[in-house]
Amino acid sequence: MSGDDLIRGMNRYYADRAAWHDRYMSYEGREAMVVLLRPIVDDVSRLLSGRRVLEVAAGTGNWTLVLAEVAESVLATDVSTDALAIARGKLGDFPSVVLMEADAYSLGGVGAGFTGAFASDWLSHVPKSHLAGFLGALHAKLEPGARVVFVDMLPSPRLSAEFSHADAEGNLIHRRSLPNGREYAVVKNYPAQAELTAAVAGSATDCEYIAYPSLARWLFTYVLAGSREGGKGHAE
Repeated sequence: MSGDDLIRGMNRYYADRAAWHDRYMSYEGREAMVVLLRPIVDDVSRLLSGRRVLEVAAGTGNWTLVLAEVAESVLATDVSTDALAIARGKLGDFPSVVLMEADAYSLGGVGAGFTGAFASDWLSHVPKSHLAGFLGALHAKLEPGARVVFVDMLPSPRLSAEFSHADAEGNLIHRRSLPNGREYAVVKNYPAQAELTAAVAGSATDCEYIAYPSLARWLFTYVLAGSREGGKGHAE
């Protein structure tokens, strides 16, 4: 199965899953995710405070709520209209947030000039052959010096139980099923710090990787080249 076929299948999966996504992730209730992932929420808030943020693969809007509390503005994008409809119901109190249907791999229709970018539980689903293209499309929407933050998952027993096989390009393929009985092939890679750093080499500075073992997650952040920021001591 090609990377494009995998992407189309995953788009169908997450559209079908939208209605019960929050329950699957144990995020039921507006504050549930914040309580569950407090250390990560605090770091994301610190890194993106005061910025004009482009969020990729916003899903049902849980992280959008976090960004809305600290960012100057947020454009939250997702390819699934079903997920965006759920997010819209959560974000009516935030006039600084705009929700938009957009393909993460092209970001067609999205303007430029953002000073921050964010995606959670997204990078692990990007087929290896499409990673450079995704990053290029994202970086084209950002100003030099923009702060980029990715949050994703470390391996866990629950996720390992879904593993099916590795494909020809090294993607880890998981088999997932929904309550309606449909099954899907989903890419779920676990990029290490060195792989993440190599992926943005030449276009990023101030790379930092933070692991949260007790939460089975990691955060990777960097500044887009051309930065007017200083080093790690710069106040965010």
